[in-house]
Amino acid sequence: MSQTDKPRVIVVGAGGVGVIAALSLYTHGTADVSLVVRSDFDHVSADGYHIDSCDYGLLQGWKPHHLFRTVEDAAKSGTFFDYVVITTKNIPDGPEHSRVENIARPLVLSNNSIGPARTSNILLIQNGIDIEKPLLKEFPQDKFNYSLLSGIEFLGSTKVGKGRISHIGSEKLFVGAFQQEDQRARKAAEEYVAMYHNEGKNHCEVDPRVRHSRWNKLLYNAAINTTTALIGLDVPRALEFGAGAAEGHSSTEFDIIKPAMREVIAIAASEGIVLDPASIDFFTDISRNLMFTPSMCVDSQKGQLMELEVILGNPIRVAKEHNVPTPILSMLYNLLILLQGKLKEANGLLQFDEEACRVVR
Repeated sequence: MSQTDKPRVIVVGAGGVGVIAALSLYTHGTADVSLVVRSDFDHVSADGYHIDSCDYGLLQGWKPHHLFRTVEDAAKSGTFFDYVVITTKNIPDGPEHSRVENIARPLVLSNNSIGPARTSNILLIQNGIDIEKPLLKEFPQDKFNYSLLSGIEFLGSTKVGKGRISHIGSEKLFVGAFQQEDQRARKAAEEYVAMYHNEGKNHCEVDPRVRHSRWNKLLYNAAINTTTALIGLDVPRALEFGAGAAEGHSSTEFDIIKPAMREVIAIAASEGIVLDPASIDFFTDISRNLMFTPSMCVDSQKGQLMELEVILGNPIRVAKEHNVPTPILSMLYNLLILLQGKLKEANGLLQFDEEACRVVR
């Protein structure tokens, strides 16, 4: 198969997840791989990536087949992308350009213009629940010919510097159709997994129950990711610094994290999704002995907006619709709203008038 005959895949987002996604596709060798690299474009174009990976080893100067500075540049390239893989942060309460529908827009429009009769596929490898709704609202599938896929990623990978990726936790990626009845999407999920799975290096499989899996991952994100962001600590310190930790009963674990996870289980159950309670211990223990700082904490430490609404806001809204009490999750959410406001002010996204003691913009 020549390079031009291969399915064309573009990965949007060059953080720890996006770079490893492009690398996994490139390593398998059955896709033509493009990567949108914004802030590091000049550096990566000249020197490539330095990747220290537990799955792929130490790579220096690595690049995918094509690099683009922006999605607009990719859209202007005249290329029909069979798969648009979005791995950026999902921040609906952030700037317009950070919203998933606006990130996807140039590529959705260009694909529709280049090959209106061809089906493209959008794969969201992002955190949270109900993240597909803005795309489906903005781009009706009867007008824009695409299938919508969901990717649930378990990966310890972080961008640690310009063009530098530290990958310390082996990848497990689950891909499925957002709408289970969409036969095209189910087939596309199977094709993507076949392009992505590298035996002995990563793990990728088709997931026929992606909404269940998204709720399951929220056990970690809504409880542990949020807690570490609020206190600015990695997971081991967050657990070990809790009251009573020396006696084996850390307040962080037993008064915050595990009760929050039980609330997630109750919310999921309110819409008919049954999560295994054993997952509470699994997710609590998964990084207990791993010096890992979750993504929301990393973002807050870098002064970047957090994925607060998709990780906490959306599940709490589902809980309110079904009258499920969420005292712990709501407290975490309300405190993180304050931290998000601090980050927005620091990034010039809102303005506080100290004389009037009011938000003025």
